[in-house]
Amino acid sequence: MSHLFLFFTFLAFTPCQAQSIKDHPEIYEAYHDVLRLRLESARTKLNQVIPNHAQLGHYHYVKSLADVIEILVTEDPKLFKEYEDSEDDNLDGLREMEDSDPHKRFYNAEIRTQWAIVKILFDEDMRAGMSLKTAYNYIEKNIEKHPNFTSNYKSYGTLHVLFAVVPESYHWVLKLFGIRGNAILGWEELNKIQPDNPYWLETGLIKSLIAINILNKEEQTLSLLDELRRSNKDNLVVNYLYNTALIKYAKSEQALPNLRKLLFTSSDYYRIDNIYYKLGDIYMQKQQYPLARYHLSKFLNQYDGKNYIKDTWFKIFLSYWLEGNEKMAEIHWNKAKESGQTLASADRNANSLLEEDEYPNPLLMKARLATDGGYFTLAKQALEDIQQGSLADKKEESEYFYRFGRLYDKTDRDQDAIFNYLNSIKKAGKENWYFAPSACLYTGYIYESRKEYEKAEFYYEKAMSYKKHPYKAGIDHKAHAALQLLRDKLPKEKK
Repeated sequence: MSHLFLFFTFLAFTPCQAQSIKDHPEIYEAYHDVLRLRLESARTKLNQVIPNHAQLGHYHYVKSLADVIEILVTEDPKLFKEYEDSEDDNLDGLREMEDSDPHKRFYNAEIRTQWAIVKILFDEDMRAGMSLKTAYNYIEKNIEKHPNFTSNYKSYGTLHVLFAVVPESYHWVLKLFGIRGNAILGWEELNKIQPDNPYWLETGLIKSLIAINILNKEEQTLSLLDELRRSNKDNLVVNYLYNTALIKYAKSEQALPNLRKLLFTSSDYYRIDNIYYKLGDIYMQKQQYPLARYHLSKFLNQYDGKNYIKDTWFKIFLSYWLEGNEKMAEIHWNKAKESGQTLASADRNANSLLEEDEYPNPLLMKARLATDGGYFTLAKQALEDIQQGSLADKKEESEYFYRFGRLYDKTDRDQDAIFNYLNSIKKAGKENWYFAPSACLYTGYIYESRKEYEKAEFYYEKAMSYKKHPYKAGIDHKAHAALQLLRDKLPKEKK
């Protein structure tokens, strides 16, 4: 009898074996449809499920994720308003789960984190900050209760990265609760999610965004995206991010045919309007201005968000200005001034140029665009066409050296790149034009690649010392991440 009592006591206090999302194929297929941007298919599959107790967490997570992804792709404020109750509805759906199930706190953290990103997009600082703090509490508790539940590190890693890159308006949350962001720690935690984990693809997409926007390691980024593409050939998001990375690393000609194909993706997939914006960028880089205007106008006509509007109108202005059509340039310069907002770095940069008394130097702008795309012959020609003494002021002189620095950097002429970067920094002096902080960052990268770590450290720190330039957040995040990666390479007394 006593043995029987002990047996039932053991059953009562042994946590139930949590079922993975993979154990529920209909929900798991819907989850992968969401990650492919096949949102209608995903929702149809979910609507056919009446979730039992074991399915609750997986069902509500995927349901919430579909709404979040749609809002993030469109950046449509009307859609945000329409789906506003989705977060609370799906969090309520988790309440009936067993406390012993590690998915309960995990999905609580995931849903709150994803909706916090949406709130950041729509400038809801207070609500986003509290969501991130609550998510952090949930995942820390889950790690304490379920240390062998590896999926915890998808949430934990994402939060550590987010806390490292959130705008200054969210720093009160970190200070109030003693939380420290750390992009490199977050990256290492995300690396714990291996291909056999059910959230491996989603984690890979998060890592791709971090690699493109923070780590700035070309080989590592493209290798990661290649791996994802091999196993997810029909995934629209993976393909889009891969081509975004190609543009980022001055391989626009390689991205061009791929992006054009994505315009003809089946209607089963949710439309990514940003493809038109990226194609407009490439045609600007190639100096094919009518094609640039066509794609940029398509973006404006289809996109319901508020970011990139100012930058797009500014690029349409540029297409006329660089073509020599002064009348149309003036019309679109004024349109760019009155349009859009300045939350995104591209819009902030466009706005800083629009606040100038004069239009930008056309040859420097051609060099900038062509270098960014990898059209180095066009860039070199534009720079060589600049006559000695024709530059208007020290700002243009600083940019002139910076443009040569970028061209030489991207064509593996490191010493020439450093010479021009340092001249750009010197010409800028204490001015907060972005050329100098960006030149510092890239000089740091070169010195690090040469194993001259103390020089690299100096320039990374100098990059962060400049104030209030259009790309400050992005440059600071990259420089800070580079310094963290550098810590094990520096002499012991420097750590």
